[in-house]
Amino acid sequence: MFRTSRVGFRRQLISSCLLISTLNAENLDDLLEGFDDAPKQVETLKAVAKETKVEDDLMDGFDDATSSESTLKKTPELVKAKDEKSLGFLSGVTGKLTEQMAFAYGDDAPHDNISSLKSSLLLDYEHKFDNGFRVKTNAKAYYDAIYGIRGRDKYSKDELDELESEVELFDAYVEGSLTDNLDMKLGRQVVVWGRSDTIRITDVLNPLDNRRPGMVDIEDLRLPVAMAKFDYFVGDWRVTPMAVLEQRFSKNPAAGSAFNPSPNAIDHNDYSDVTPALSIGAEFSGWDVNFYAANTRDDAGYFSNGKLQHDKTKMFGAAVNVLSGSWLLKGELAHFDGLKYTNIKDKEFKRIDGLVGVEYNGISDTLISYDASVRKLNDYDTRLKNLAVEVKEETYQHAFRVSSDFMNATLKGNYLLSLFGSKFDEGGFQRAWVKYDISDGIFANVGVVDYIGGSERFDAVSNNDMVFLDVSYSF
Repeated sequence: MFRTSRVGFRRQLISSCLLISTLNAENLDDLLEGFDDAPKQVETLKAVAKETKVEDDLMDGFDDATSSESTLKKTPELVKAKDEKSLGFLSGVTGKLTEQMAFAYGDDAPHDNISSLKSSLLLDYEHKFDNGFRVKTNAKAYYDAIYGIRGRDKYSKDELDELESEVELFDAYVEGSLTDNLDMKLGRQVVVWGRSDTIRITDVLNPLDNRRPGMVDIEDLRLPVAMAKFDYFVGDWRVTPMAVLEQRFSKNPAAGSAFNPSPNAIDHNDYSDVTPALSIGAEFSGWDVNFYAANTRDDAGYFSNGKLQHDKTKMFGAAVNVLSGSWLLKGELAHFDGLKYTNIKDKEFKRIDGLVGVEYNGISDTLISYDASVRKLNDYDTRLKNLAVEVKEETYQHAFRVSSDFMNATLKGNYLLSLFGSKFDEGGFQRAWVKYDISDGIFANVGVVDYIGGSERFDAVSNNDMVFLDVSYSF
């Protein structure tokens, strides 16, 4: 009976979101009159145009400034205050306070009911020097009070260490122009490769915070890594050599937590070497392209002597966008060489990953997208089926997303469905959420996450469905 209601809930949620999207299209003139926010993908192309310093017909009329910079440009009083020396150090400090609550309505104790009650603080400092160089750094601290309220003895040590509290330095870099056609950026930073907003194919430089999977989009999950990055501009092309100075790996669910029932914590081997990477790209009228090469340590790794080993692997890839009217077509392709899934001596594999996607923004203030990917392992070894986590010869993933603005862009509705398997039958999750701007600097984010079974991986967490609420204040 419970299972039937869960399936009905999922079907109802998917149908409701698709119906809302359809009604939104049918009532466009009445409901969305006066909206003028640019779609997300156009914002992405704006950022690319700024990086490449290419000004062509595709980007005419767009302002590359960030939202905070745009506000300063539109408000002379803020610009004046920003420049006043009397503010000193504080003139470059901004921040955000967030209160978050998650309610798990189907999980087992102690991860049921109110499963998270987290307070977090993000502080950001930015300063631009007279010579054009800029320094930026930010740090985040959080404390989840639910562990103290419900009793710390009910949780595993690994979960307490990973999720109860944390203080971490995120971005910390200096950037500027060395010459007219050579820029430099040194320090902890995020470098995004590829085109998809949901599925990672060529995006291999930054690990992710996956401790609560499905709760947040990839753009907010990437962990910065110390790099030395140079941008050299030649005509329409940008050549970007990089040196990865810090070896970090994704943070996965803690042992004993709601998303990892295993009692054994995972320990990583430590590495201190420097690995190279290269990107070459350009943007033209109506399309853009990037080529990538990297010799990085494999983020997934494999177990050896009780620890997760991350051997070096080579990646060569490419990504392309083609804009045609209201349609954006995108594709990614990557070749990996030197992958290891077991500690069998000299047993390395090659893999081809590919993605195709489409986005439609013909409905005012609405973006609809669908991405599909496949990962094909060459020279497949049947022994990979017998590992603790089975490695398949082919892995499929799909991502369907809808987002739309309402009420003069003060309310934004979102829906994301991510499923695995060639027939959408190997599990995944769906998330629906609404973000509301309560007033200047204050916004609320409320939504629901539904985990869908279909494979051993997702069956283990299919009861972790939850409702979440965030309230944030930016200053």
